[in-house]
Amino acid sequence: MNTQLIDSSLIVLSILGAWLFSNYLFRTRETNIKRLPLLLMLFGGLWTASNWLGHLIAVSIVNIKVMLAGSFVYTYHFYSLMMMGAAFLTFSLFQLGAITRVTRGQIGAKKQLRNVSWLIILLSAPIFPLNPIGLLPVISSVLILVTMAVVRKQLSSLVQNVFINTEGTVAT
Repeated sequence: MNTQLIDSSLIVLSILGAWLFSNYLFRTRETNIKRLPLLLMLFGGLWTASNWLGHLIAVSIVNIKVMLAGSFVYTYHFYSLMMMGAAFLTFSLFQLGAITRVTRGQIGAKKQLRNVSWLIILLSAPIFPLNPIGLLPVISSVLILVTMAVVRKQLSSLVQNVFINTEGTVAT
């Protein structure tokens, strides 16, 4: 497989997805955060999630080829690669959901985003000595945490401006 082409494609798709989703949030007036910080947070989350999805697909393809060749053996190595990919994809998707909730001003979402970002950092940092790409989730989560710190005042004012109306829907 051409990993450089796949990695470059994932970066481009993550930038495009973050740009489209941030534009959607702006058009529907679902966020008061400035465009660049929103784009950075969404890019960090999408980049990590798309890479973990790519990891799961790549491990599956390699093992399907081995199975078709008739030499597949279910090993702990295969299991751990699949479990790691599934776990980190779940964390990344939760992180994306938390980013969306933070940008909409939901109470408690900042803490959830901060916690899941730190969890990703703590669990993926030890992967770096084994494989340099293991630093990707760390970089993405640090980017999200730094962006959150920079827009701290915007996030605080957003949460203060959101209230629950009588029908139970969120309004500003």
